[in-house]
Amino acid sequence: MREGETLAGRYRLVKKLGAGGMGVVWKAVDLRLDREVAVKVFPYERDPDPRRVERFRAEPVLCGRLQHPGIVVIHDADEDDGRLFFVMELLDGPNLMKVFSRHLNGLPSERVVNIGARLAEALGVAHANKVIHRDIKPANIMLLSGDRPKICDFGIARAVDSGKATLQVGTPAYMAPEQSEGEPDERSDLYSLGCVLYEMATGETPFDGSVWQLMHRHATEKPTPPSAIRGDIPSPLEELILWLLAKKPEDRPQSAEEVAERLRAMRPEGRKSSTKIERLPPDRLLRSGIPERKHTDADDAMAKKIDQILKKALVDAKVAGYIRTPVLTRFEVRLGPTTEATAVLELAGQIVQAAKRDGVRLVLMERSTSPLPGSMAIGVEVPHRVPELLSLGDILRQAPDDSLLAGLGRAGDETSVYLDLNEERHVLIGGNGGRFDPIRSIVASLAVKHKPKRCRLIMVGRWNQFFDLPHVVQEAMGNPLTWAVAELGCRYGDLERSGCRDVEQFNREVRDERAPMPIAALGDTERAHPDVVVVIDELADIDDQDAVVELAREGRAVGIHVVARTARPSEIVLNSRVKGYFPARLALSMATADESIRVINRPGAEVLALGNGLFLRTTSGEPQEIRLAAISDEEIAAIVTYWRG
Repeated sequence: MREGETLAGRYRLVKKLGAGGMGVVWKAVDLRLDREVAVKVFPYERDPDPRRVERFRAEPVLCGRLQHPGIVVIHDADEDDGRLFFVMELLDGPNLMKVFSRHLNGLPSERVVNIGARLAEALGVAHANKVIHRDIKPANIMLLSGDRPKICDFGIARAVDSGKATLQVGTPAYMAPEQSEGEPDERSDLYSLGCVLYEMATGETPFDGSVWQLMHRHATEKPTPPSAIRGDIPSPLEELILWLLAKKPEDRPQSAEEVAERLRAMRPEGRKSSTKIERLPPDRLLRSGIPERKHTDADDAMAKKIDQILKKALVDAKVAGYIRTPVLTRFEVRLGPTTEATAVLELAGQIVQAAKRDGVRLVLMERSTSPLPGSMAIGVEVPHRVPELLSLGDILRQAPDDSLLAGLGRAGDETSVYLDLNEERHVLIGGNGGRFDPIRSIVASLAVKHKPKRCRLIMVGRWNQFFDLPHVVQEAMGNPLTWAVAELGCRYGDLERSGCRDVEQFNREVRDERAPMPIAALGDTERAHPDVVVVIDELADIDDQDAVVELAREGRAVGIHVVARTARPSEIVLNSRVKGYFPARLALSMATADESIRVINRPGAEVLALGNGLFLRTTSGEPQEIRLAAISDEEIAAIVTYWRG
């Protein structure tokens, strides 16, 4: 393997990132989707052992069925000329081993608690899916911005198989006593987590020595209490670490969820209910867009170039002015009294060459700005190199407060366009908006305009930026669609028992104390069942389409909405069974008219400019072209930080 080599005609290797016993990891580029990824290649030339081959094949399968912000995402698995490989997200951050090398005396206790809680939540998802990692250690945990850990390297992970011993594998410095005997289970991962927390808190591993010394000490000796190494370690944290490091599995916490709950309770916000945020985020967190400019030097120069082309071609016409929009500038070429439109249209090639821009169009204008009757004009539309962004903040500042609204953008007449989930209920988004991502705008809008007790979010896919919002249902992170369907059933059960028609009537019954507050409801007595928005990043990646259909079909009466997107609108993904329950559609820029038809039942999206969309409402027959709003990563981070207090 070498730099520049391409696997399966799609993944070009850029740089070797590291190597281990189960493969070599490369930084690569996905040529089809134009994004950076990580590729793990099996070192078949060193060891063609069938058992190792089987283990390598199993890794992406085991890891791929886990969905959680704390677990690395698997994109693809394939082979190239007999070489096995699989593709993962490229993680931008150091592993915990490197972090420890910069903090020799351990991390601050608040960071230990925060990182540990997220690790335990991720392990809980793996264990719920019957997967044990068997090699939890600092080198296999990447730390992203915001102290967000990602568990990686499931190379020796195994599906839980009770009653059968497994090979003695793992890293001795972090390995549970029973793992050295070949009998690990979920609680073995918790022991390893205790070792990692110990090192995070003190800067030292619980034990040191040779391989055999480590195995003996883990099995027989008690570790030095963390507070004896660092006196400022809170006693609840020390107690939990020592509990995790119990020699017998039955003497440890029995689930990762229990560990996560204890760590969350140690957070400042877990100890002080008074820090709960009750007010909506201030407007200042969302920026205003750049004021639109009527004139620029580049537009003036282009107008002169067009006039020069007309003059050189001896065509009686001239640029009478131009109108600048956020996406393009439209130059008005006014024709002389006897000049035919074709005389200008035939110069299209020269004008395009002068503009040095793709997408230049010459169109016959319906009316000229000339006061003389019968004047004719040609419009020369020159796209901007970079469209001027429309700020989501400017859209939301104009939004009413009495509905479940999300900002989408603006129509041609500059009126703001919103997605009202009380009216549309569900929306299907097709195509790829790039930086103009309507899903980001929708989720951010809901987090800005509504408190968690009014609106909750279930995130399906890769949504790391929004994970810490209190609106996100953390209990659903492992199996979001399964959890959402279960919530759907609970709500219908409440309606049946109370004799209510819909969730709004039920909420009034609870508020007026005519119905009891449901156990484990997401809300409170003010709104027992808040609206739930299920946000699906990519429909093509969903194995359980039945769950999506059930949520869309049955969710209306119980306040459950589905916002689903696919960048790959094939007939398989958008079959009639799925599309039928999404009457509201938003089409982004697409490659072909066929893809546009699959999303909005008509062509048009294939000619959309970048940053535009076609919005088809439930009640309208024709889609409305809109300019999409945008929100930056910094603005999203500010919203999340505000809600975290």
